[in-house]
Amino acid sequence: MGYEVQWSVLWDQPYRDWILEGLYLTIEISLIAWCFGLTIGILVGMLSESPRKPLVALSACYVEVFRNIPLLVQLFFAYFVLPLLLPLHLRRYLYEIGWEWGSAVLTLSVYTSAKVTGHVRSGLNAVGHGLRQAGLSTGLTWWQMERSIVVPLLLRIIVPNITTEFVTVFKGSSLAMAVGVLETTYMTQRIGFQSFRWIEANTVGTVVYLLLAWAVAILMGVLERKVRVPGLLQRGHV
Repeated sequence: MGYEVQWSVLWDQPYRDWILEGLYLTIEISLIAWCFGLTIGILVGMLSESPRKPLVALSACYVEVFRNIPLLVQLFFAYFVLPLLLPLHLRRYLYEIGWEWGSAVLTLSVYTSAKVTGHVRSGLNAVGHGLRQAGLSTGLTWWQMERSIVVPLLLRIIVPNITTEFVTVFKGSSLAMAVGVLETTYMTQRIGFQSFRWIEANTVGTVVYLLLAWAVAILMGVLERKVRVPGLLQRGHV
């Protein structure tokens, strides 16, 4: 007897609530991790232009470490190893408040920030040294010049590149199921194991991630058109 697809099962309780709960956690983890990752990535990327060589070396080391270690390995390290380095009472506190969620956010933030740092470096090269010299000649300090002139222009330049990283955050959040986070992938597998409707469960998970990726691409595309720098080559144009 062949498999008979029944999409209506996804609307039965508790499966419908599981899908919505998983979607909420996926969006929550991804957005928080993206905000932290973007902020840290910009700060670490700016260090690569610092006049102090130790800070430049620190920026390069940060990128090489966190960009080249697989995300899942970092997640396991954050969840299983980091608490062991803390005093017992702090370790218990972490697990009581839900370190599964915290380790997922931490790992995604750090991994994303390392990728963003690479784009920031490229953006800084596009800004050029002439603009920096002009800013310094007006009496601005290095930090004032970076904050007031370079960073606003940099953000407009790197929008197309960081769009990919934004989508990657949503996709990477699916790995959080490995430490027990009840996000979309976890919930769809839970539905599959309980109902044995594997085609329906995995299809809805696939559609959720596709819709999230398309939504990010559309929103970032609108942002790119609004903030694009005149004279720079834009994505999709020759």
